[in-house]
Amino acid sequence: MLPGTVLGIRVRDGVVLASEKRLTYNGFVLSRNVRKLYPITNRIGVGFAGLVGDMQFIVKLLKFEAKNYEIQHYRGIRVRSLAKVLSLILYSYKLTPLFNEIIVGGVDDKGPQLYVLDPLGSLIEDKYAALGSGGPIALGIVESSYREDLGLDEARDLAVKALKEAIERDAVSGDGIDLLVITGEGYKTEEIIFAEKA
Repeated sequence: MLPGTVLGIRVRDGVVLASEKRLTYNGFVLSRNVRKLYPITNRIGVGFAGLVGDMQFIVKLLKFEAKNYEIQHYRGIRVRSLAKVLSLILYSYKLTPLFNEIIVGGVDDKGPQLYVLDPLGSLIEDKYAALGSGGPIALGIVESSYREDLGLDEARDLAVKALKEAIERDAVSGDGIDLLVITGEGYKTEEIIFAEKA
């Protein structure tokens, strides 16, 4: 399992992506303020668990591909299309894999969508997912409370609750939560910083 925790929840009005902010290496905390969520277009975002250098490389490639598509086709790329492009990129690196587990979420003319990808490019569509070392804990919380009729605010609160539980029990996850809430109108970001314990 790759270090960190990222999760995504798809509801009827949009998609919520959430991640924690800790970067660890070999048992040490290197940073308490790492971005693991990135908007690729105004309506598509990605979230990562794994190595930060690989995350940044993938984000640059995806932004390039999304802009290139927009220039060639005079419209934004669809969520599934961007996820398929990412799947092909990851598969092309199968001999020297990029060590990330990835969630792609967004909204297009086909509605809200959420996709999960492993380091070799497997592409799976789902309603919710949690990845990384804290993923199994977060997934248990999301699974116990998820409903088909969840509103966007409820999904946001559920994502925060699930990540807080994962952070409590996973040593390589922590130091706050980043949120990326995506609707047909665009995306909003939010950051939750935890008060340090005395």
